[in-house]
Amino acid sequence: MTKRLAVFLVLTLLLGLTLGCGLCGLSGGGEEAPPPDEEAVDEEATQPPSEEVQSGDETEDEDEIESEIEDEQEEELSLSSITGGLQSLDSYRSHFKMTVEGTAEGETEGGFYEMDIEHVREPFAQRIVIQGEHGAGSFEVVHIGDMQYVVFEEGQCMSTSAGEDEAIDMEIFEPEDVIGGLEDARRVRPDESVNGVLCQHYVFDESAMTWGGFARAEGEVWVAVEGEYVVKYVLQAEGKDPVTGNEGQIEWEYEIRDVNAPIVIEPPSGCEAAESEFPMMADATEVTTMGGILMYTSPSSFDDVQAFYQEQMPADGWSDTGESTISPGSAILNYTKDGRTATITLSGEDGAVSVLIMSE
Repeated sequence: MTKRLAVFLVLTLLLGLTLGCGLCGLSGGGEEAPPPDEEAVDEEATQPPSEEVQSGDETEDEDEIESEIEDEQEEELSLSSITGGLQSLDSYRSHFKMTVEGTAEGETEGGFYEMDIEHVREPFAQRIVIQGEHGAGSFEVVHIGDMQYVVFEEGQCMSTSAGEDEAIDMEIFEPEDVIGGLEDARRVRPDESVNGVLCQHYVFDESAMTWGGFARAEGEVWVAVEGEYVVKYVLQAEGKDPVTGNEGQIEWEYEIRDVNAPIVIEPPSGCEAAESEFPMMADATEVTTMGGILMYTSPSSFDDVQAFYQEQMPADGWSDTGESTISPGSAILNYTKDGRTATITLSGEDGAVSVLIMSE
């Protein structure tokens, strides 16, 4: 037998053994393997996702819907207060100007009102400067701690001891009193930086204004992204001026500047000198001075206050005119100095003494 034939016989034998073993496994005493179940395969292929997967998909869908709703809400602005949010700032300066051109009783009229405010939260200090032709005219109000100073157009200064919540009501037209709310102002992208503050920008017309009798209006407002306070507001309108009631064209400008910047507010020049013109009891409260006038209240006894002035006025160079009138609980003391006269009126009531000094 040749070598080639031997190799062939070996391969034939191995193949026969392999097939034989395979057949033994299929039939030789064992059970036949069942064919694959086509219905089971189909059911497994079409089985829906588990509840756990479905829940995750639903959560993602809800998040997407909420996000879309939030985006839509951000596209519109409803504004109820133009000064809301300023209370949280450490300091700021604000500027407001209103210009009106119209007619009244058939005659053309024009005017303006301008207000500048400096505000420091801690320690409390505020300065307001008013210029214009509406309201009380032009004047300046400075509030520092428990003192308030008012400088009138003629240069006269009035100072009053008053806390932040006890300031004299000057009946000032503030932006909050003049500029009303907005509904559904439209968002303008992208966001913008105004006076160093990142803002969302909105535009509106008369249909968005919840106040006023304007026939036509166009305006823009910028709201701080952080703090949500109005940084800038501009308006051009035609119709009835809410301040004067006259018909005409109106332009308003309002903006906040120098947010949280270092601002120093000092008493107006000349006001501090007026405080020391006349002697005053050390326990004086509710103090008001203006030019040659001093008013305050003292909790001391009537006799102590009367004795104080009878001693201090001569010590300051004032001479008694001899025309004083004194009675229980009230007194009028008259003095003169360098051609000037001073009248001191004392009135005791409810355990306190009211003091009024007037000079000319």
